[in-house]
Amino acid sequence: MTELVEEESKTLEVVYDQQLVDDIVYKGLAKQEASGDLALYKEYHEKRDAIYEMDEESRPRKFRELDNDFFNRLGCDVYIKEIFDEYPDIEEKIESVHVRRATTKQNEGSNVVDEGRKVIIRLYPEIFIEGSNEIRRVIRHELMHVSDMMNEKFEYNVNEEFSNSPMEERIMRDRYRLFWDISVDGRLTNNGLEAAASREERKREFDSFFSKIPEESRELIFSEMWDSEEPMTHNKMVELSKDTNKVLALAVGSRSAEELVEDTKKLGPLPGTTCTLCGFPSFDWVEEAAEDDDIVKVLKEDFPDWEPQDGVCSRCAEYYKVKAGKW
Repeated sequence: MTELVEEESKTLEVVYDQQLVDDIVYKGLAKQEASGDLALYKEYHEKRDAIYEMDEESRPRKFRELDNDFFNRLGCDVYIKEIFDEYPDIEEKIESVHVRRATTKQNEGSNVVDEGRKVIIRLYPEIFIEGSNEIRRVIRHELMHVSDMMNEKFEYNVNEEFSNSPMEERIMRDRYRLFWDISVDGRLTNNGLEAAASREERKREFDSFFSKIPEESRELIFSEMWDSEEPMTHNKMVELSKDTNKVLALAVGSRSAEELVEDTKKLGPLPGTTCTLCGFPSFDWVEEAAEDDDIVKVLKEDFPDWEPQDGVCSRCAEYYKVKAGKW
């Protein structure tokens, strides 16, 4: 007779950074005390005071055990595993999740290491204090990022270099992060799930990055990103982060990309567009150079078709200031 062997189910290991645990327990109990719920607060401090009566060598371990116990009793240990269940595509591939403390809300994020076996999530302690809905939204958002990273079609490259210029690198990375957040929250919302930010919130962020693009075009571009059922690939978002004209091309409908670029030029060059003089993308345009008659005169000797709305990047501005005797 053949014996049926029950297959052991895989248990996901979740490891919390001790500093994060301590911070959450301290702030969580302080919130309970402020609300008038003193039972857990008093119990914690009675047990903590008792540890000081123990031998000095055993105290650090006892303090850790106490904080871990109250972290669980505050109900903070369930969210990671709960939201992971929404992502069976990655849960079966991951061996452990390491939850670390983010120093600010802006530093929250996630990454995949050890050849896809380990996930690192950085969370701001305050989200655990703000309430369960906020925690779930943030964790769900980060795990969608992880799902994208582990999708071969996404072509994620953790070592991507955007630019040799530190300033341009920062701007391009900020754009990349925004495009990815729009894609993530758009897919979550369109699937009926709560996202880290609403459509209106992400649209305001997008508008602040691309304020010189006409509103009608901005709405078309944003909708293209938000409503897509499939994530933009890593390489596509890098491409868009480096070249604003390619962002404009997403608004093409009845009008050509060239027409959109020309209309937008009337408002002045956008950060990340190509300088018509040197042919390099620029995030630093010098408006006063395009308004100085002496600089414009020498510039037009080299580029007769150039117009002030085409702009002058910082590199070219330096050159033509010297050539015009303005340096």
